[in-house]
Amino acid sequence: MSRAGRATLALSFWHLGLLAVVLCLFGWVLYARVATSLARDVDQLLALQAEGIAGAVFAFREAEAGRHGASVGNWLNAPAGSLLGETQRGQLPDLLNRWAHKTEVLGAGRPFRLIDRAGAPILASDDFRALEAPLTPAVLAEALGRRTAYETFRRQGQRIRVVTYPVLEHRRVLYLIQTAASLRSADATVARMGFWLLWLIPLTLALTTLVGWLLATKTARLITLLASQAQRISAQHLETRLHVPGTGGEVERLTVTLNEMLARLERGFRQLRQFSAAASHELRTPLTALRGELEVTLRRPRSPEEYERVLRMHLQKAEEMSATVDELLRLAYTEAADRMGEWCPVELCALAREILETWQLLAAKVSTQLTLVAEAPVWIQGERRLLERVVSNLVDNAVKHSPPGGRVTMTVGRDGSQATVAVRDRGPGIPPEEVPTLFDRFFRGHRPSPPGVPSTGLGLGLCRWIAEVHRGGIDVSSAPRDGTTFTVRLPLAAAPVSAQPIPA
Repeated sequence: MSRAGRATLALSFWHLGLLAVVLCLFGWVLYARVATSLARDVDQLLALQAEGIAGAVFAFREAEAGRHGASVGNWLNAPAGSLLGETQRGQLPDLLNRWAHKTEVLGAGRPFRLIDRAGAPILASDDFRALEAPLTPAVLAEALGRRTAYETFRRQGQRIRVVTYPVLEHRRVLYLIQTAASLRSADATVARMGFWLLWLIPLTLALTTLVGWLLATKTARLITLLASQAQRISAQHLETRLHVPGTGGEVERLTVTLNEMLARLERGFRQLRQFSAAASHELRTPLTALRGELEVTLRRPRSPEEYERVLRMHLQKAEEMSATVDELLRLAYTEAADRMGEWCPVELCALAREILETWQLLAAKVSTQLTLVAEAPVWIQGERRLLERVVSNLVDNAVKHSPPGGRVTMTVGRDGSQATVAVRDRGPGIPPEEVPTLFDRFFRGHRPSPPGVPSTGLGLGLCRWIAEVHRGGIDVSSAPRDGTTFTVRLPLAAAPVSAQPIPA
């Protein structure tokens, strides 16, 4: 048997055992409660019958005496000398016989018996005589102690329930009333319920075990299939996805979650491979050139001027590698920090003006003119350092690819509910086939960078990431020999209260 089969079997046995315990406990509690409830109902019915007989005897005594002020409901509070006097004079048996003869209750189908304080029967109905119910000393003593006594005995294969009720007057026991009933109907009801429980519990166990086994087998089969599919997925085949079963249950949700995890892993591995390739390419070339030039320089003695020239050239290459390392580390850091830094209202016109002032000197070295067209104020909510980064990257690219004497124009404005920052150069443009992959990480196009200006291919990827973090985007429009325009679109925000003009 396979591991999945053994796990399914063990799970089924655990389910069967737990369900058997629960059902047996439920059946036992139900059986006991029903039996107790039926017995309690019989006891209450017999006690009410005894109270009714006692009330009828008192009403008959009042009727004979011609006193109509007393009611049946308060017969126990009758004045002294009523039934108590009859009892003391020994006239109670005659009174009870007259009541029985007058009302003809002995043949009315109600099994009862009247007993004096000594335990001797006074009179009994025909149905009670047929039951042959005994009066045990324990029951007699309990009844004489002013407590209703309950007793069950067997006659002719059936159980008989007898209630012995003491009739009191002024807290003294006058006589006893016994009522009885057969428990055959109640016992039959309890027996039928026990019979059905004995059949239904095993049947329920069998059906639920079968259904549980089928469900567990189906689930185990699906999980085994998913496990076999997952085992075939490696770092070289992360594009493979698990088959999603159309069950609509937990297994389907688990499969969808695993596929989403595989998609994230695939993106992470792809970025890691791109990162490694870019780092290897960008660092290997200048390091190889640096080592070769140093070897050539050290082959023979040179003048101080030559050493200085070589050192300056190597310093420039070191600066290029440093810029590459900085870009790679910055990209790796920003990948792990979403919405990092302090977010606050930012006025884009002032931000653009500060950045252009910083770039004026660098642009002048390559004879490039920087121009700002701004609609003040334009407010957004964002992280100022990241926004400076995206605008600086776009200006950097525009200056790099502008011809000598060219012009770079930055426009800050509004477009509906969005703020826009557009940077346009007059360079050679971007080939149409490169536009779809322009914002990919480590993309290096065919537009040559100016001599001495390092390029890592990371800037535009960072620009897109920063724009998306700010719930915006970036797009590009370009035409050969007509320049390129990058436009960043960000959601507008309300100006802070401190920045709003005070009305006159």
